[in-house]
Amino acid sequence: MPEGESHGDMTEKRPVAVVTDSATALPTDVAAPLNLMVTPMEITFQGVTYDDGPDGVGADGVEGDFYKMLRSAKETPRTSAPLPARWLENIKAATEVADSIVIITLAANLSASYDSARVAAEMLQEETPDFPITVVDSKTAAGSEALITIAAAREAKFGASHAEVLAVTNRVKEKVRLFAYLDTLEYVWRSGRVPRIAVWANSILKMKPLMELSGGQVINVARPRSRAKAMDRMLTEVAKSSGALPTHFAVMHADASDEASGLYDRIQNDFNVADIYFTQFAPFMGAHTGPGLVGVSFWAEG
Repeated sequence: MPEGESHGDMTEKRPVAVVTDSATALPTDVAAPLNLMVTPMEITFQGVTYDDGPDGVGADGVEGDFYKMLRSAKETPRTSAPLPARWLENIKAATEVADSIVIITLAANLSASYDSARVAAEMLQEETPDFPITVVDSKTAAGSEALITIAAAREAKFGASHAEVLAVTNRVKEKVRLFAYLDTLEYVWRSGRVPRIAVWANSILKMKPLMELSGGQVINVARPRSRAKAMDRMLTEVAKSSGALPTHFAVMHADASDEASGLYDRIQNDFNVADIYFTQFAPFMGAHTGPGLVGVSFWAEG
C-alpha cells in the first residue's frame, strides 16, 4: 500500500523510519520529503545553549551569524551529543509511523552521539522487546553522514525492508569519502585536535591544509599554499575515485558560500553527477574547524 494511504480508520505504517543527528546539516527541503527525523546536537556559545540544526542555531539566517561571532570570539564553543532522552523522543515518534527503525549517527570516535543513541534504543526495547531497531555508526561526519542517511531514507521511502535499508546504508558507508580544506588550524587547535606548534607553522607558511575523513580518522592529504590549489587537489582526489561513474555529491562550507558555489559549478561541469546538494557546515562541526572550510563528500555508483 502506498505511503499515507489509509485502510479503514488506520494509516498504513511504512516498514522503516530513518533517524539521524544534526551533524548531517541536512537542509529541511532535503530532509522533510524523505521523512527523515533529525535529533539535534547541542552547542553552547557565549553563555547560551542552542539546538543545532534547522530549528536552532543552524536556522536560516542564523548560521552566518554564528560564524561571524566565531571569528571575533575568544571563547571556544562547547558542543555535546544529544542526550538519550532526546533520541528517545524521536525514536518513539518513529514507532508511530513505522514498523522498524534505523538510526545513523556521527562517527563514534568523534562524538558520544552513537553511544547515546544506543542507550535510547535499549530503553525502547525494554518497553517493546520485539520492535526492530538498529543503530549504525556512520564512521564519518557532515556531508558523508548525510549522503549515507539520504540513501537509507530514499530506500525506506520506497517501502524497503529493514534488512534492505541496512544493506544500502552499509554499502554507501563503505564507499563515501569526505575531503575539505581549512582556512586555519587555529580552531582545530582550540578544540585540542592539534598541537600549538602545528598552528604556528601553518600560519607562518600560509598553508591551507587539505584533509580527508575516512573510517572515522582524519588524514592530512596535502598542504597547498593557496585555497585555489587546495580546491584543485581536492577535485583531483575526487576524480581518482569517481572517474566517469554516476556520483552523489554534497558540497559544504563554513561561511564561504561564494567559493563553495564555485566548487559546486566545477563538479557539475566535470563529473557525472547523479545528484548533488549544497549546505552550510553545521555549527556543531564548524565550532571545531572554524569559518572558511570548503569541502565535498561523495560516493560513486558501480
